[in-house]
Amino acid sequence: MAEAIPSENRRRSRFWLYTPFVLLLLVTIAWSVAWFFIRHRATEALDAWLEAEAQRGRQWTCTDRTIAGYPFRIEIICDTLDLKQGAVTASFGRTEAIAQVYQPRLVIAEIAGPLRASDGKVNVQGQWNLMQASIHASQTGLQRISVAANAPRFNVTGLLPQEIATSGERLELHLRPNPSRASEKAYDAALSVKQARIPLLDALIGGMEPADLNADVTATQVVGFQGRPVAEELERWRTAGGTLDILMLSGAKGPRRIEAKGRLNFDEEHRPAGQLNVAAAGLDGLIGNVTGNRTGGALLGALLGQNPRAQGKNPQLAPLPPLTLNNGFLAMGPFVVPNVRLQPLY
Repeated sequence: MAEAIPSENRRRSRFWLYTPFVLLLLVTIAWSVAWFFIRHRATEALDAWLEAEAQRGRQWTCTDRTIAGYPFRIEIICDTLDLKQGAVTASFGRTEAIAQVYQPRLVIAEIAGPLRASDGKVNVQGQWNLMQASIHASQTGLQRISVAANAPRFNVTGLLPQEIATSGERLELHLRPNPSRASEKAYDAALSVKQARIPLLDALIGGMEPADLNADVTATQVVGFQGRPVAEELERWRTAGGTLDILMLSGAKGPRRIEAKGRLNFDEEHRPAGQLNVAAAGLDGLIGNVTGNRTGGALLGALLGQNPRAQGKNPQLAPLPPLTLNNGFLAMGPFVVPNVRLQPLY
């Protein structure tokens, strides 16, 4: 008959059998306590930020706010998100912001439409199928904001005499402080719109094809959102010596293509001013529109290499003389473009 197993050995074997489950339970309890502590701290930080924003005049309203995300995330959900500062108001649909507990300075947000924004004169309405944004921050402040939207549609009234209607297949925007030009309060922005449909652009250059638009720019003297009407903010930017450095501006619309680089600002009459280096193809329709289809316009187009008979279906980009905007006039090299007078934008 086999000898009985000592009771001490039985206790030891059972101890090691249940130890992993006990440790897992303890870790779960500890992590749960830590998550609720982090949630509490996130709530306090959000409330403090909202209070600080209110002291700066920016009133944010998050209706039916909830904070969830256990066990590894912090999710802040607003049924609607509203902003008011001075004459400026803006509202969004359901907004959900998510941060991982181990990476709290990276926030991913999903924003539902519609967008309604106004400064009392300019009104913007927007809708989209899906909009996502990411905010990268560090101990020193904002590092980068990125926004991507599928099937965006926007309508703008009050900026021009006519309504501006736009739609596209996809929009992407990236914004960051320029680390090498911090003294100029410079920000870099990269914008791309795929398959954009802009009736105003169709009427200007001809053709009903959608356009692919891309812009890489750096703006100086940017102070962030202050809640001023558009006209007041543009005037602040002008008097501060703000400039818009166009690193690359490109557009393709059917056989029509254009690329531009240069620098723009506003003159004392609030008109655009500066100089651009342009390469273009297939812009005979644009030249005809701005010159009223006069003989001088056809001659100017031929001199600039925009003869439609010479273009073919796939015209090559041809460099143009520098495009100068000065004192309300538009000139290509030594030629002042007839029938064009630049009007104040605000």
